[in-house]
Amino acid sequence: MNTILLSLAFVTIVIGIHRSIEDKDIAGNYWIFMIALVLFIVYRHRKKNLKS
Repeated sequence: MNTILLSLAFVTIVIGIHRSIEDKDIAGNYWIFMIALVLFIVYRHRKKNLKS
């Protein structure tokens, strides 16, 4: 599950960067970057809890 979360976070960042370059609009694609951030936070939280 952790690998999937990290992979999804990376893919959404790549998609966000691609759409920002194509649309020349970072603010319009802000929500994609926020999804990536949430996925990364969930990944870090799960990883921290597994260590404990």
